[in-house]
Amino acid sequence: MKFTYTYRSSDGERHTAEIEAESRDAAFAKVRSELGIKPIKVVAAGDNATDEGSGKSAASPRWGVVPVIALIVTIALIALVVWWWLSGRGATAPAQEPAAYTVNTPQGPVTLRVAEPLPRQMIPGNRQRIEDDRDNVFTNAAERLLARFAEPGRAVAAPKGEQPTEADFAACLREPIRVASSELTEHIDLKRIVSGMKREMRAYIAGGGTIDGYLAELEKRQKLEVSYRERAEQKLNAILNGQDARSPSGRDSLKAAYAYWLKANAQLQAMGIYPLALPDTLRSYQMSLDIEE
Repeated sequence: MKFTYTYRSSDGERHTAEIEAESRDAAFAKVRSELGIKPIKVVAAGDNATDEGSGKSAASPRWGVVPVIALIVTIALIALVVWWWLSGRGATAPAQEPAAYTVNTPQGPVTLRVAEPLPRQMIPGNRQRIEDDRDNVFTNAAERLLARFAEPGRAVAAPKGEQPTEADFAACLREPIRVASSELTEHIDLKRIVSGMKREMRAYIAGGGTIDGYLAELEKRQKLEVSYRERAEQKLNAILNGQDARSPSGRDSLKAAYAYWLKANAQLQAMGIYPLALPDTLRSYQMSLDIEE
């Protein structure tokens, strides 16, 4: 196959000649190696559409640095806009209820705030007040049901009245719980714990769970916590009554029971379960220790 090559002589003049080769690359190499000439361009005979000094066609596009950078930036901007829109940021966000607002009551203006979530734990304060008002703190039936499980290890009877439906729970999860600074501390703590349970419930459902599944987990967890406390109480009584195989006698028995009471309560409190009451016999023993010290 014939190829035409162009070169410059030592005096700077252009010359054209032909050479036989299998391909243009082979022709280019042959001119350089056999003839010792550095060709300006090599083309098939009758074709002049090549760049000088290269084996690339003049028709092939040659991209500059600036156009390439501009193209990359454009693609990146388009991708960013698409991501922003698909993630929901491009849509108009619904108006959100303020975190705090003031309402007028017969007793005067009251500021309501969103209850900050609190993990399940024992609620300090007036025990009777907590038990008597538990069902009256919440207007939502679903929140009243969750309040049964607010304190680990404390079995609470189901609230009276109709049981909440899935629609009640769906509405409950959409609405935040609000507290007023004028409320009783026990009520505020109870609301904060239920608020934490609602957040836990949302995460459970988002992970593929159901409302019934979450309530079943609450029942299971509460029963297990109640059983921990009951077993601890039974063992303490066994030590005090000398019914435990390892129980010593006399004052050593009180010492062993007191040591177990301290250990059991530390474990129960670590789980958020309310502690064992101090029996009268151990109260006398504790007072004697304080006097001896």
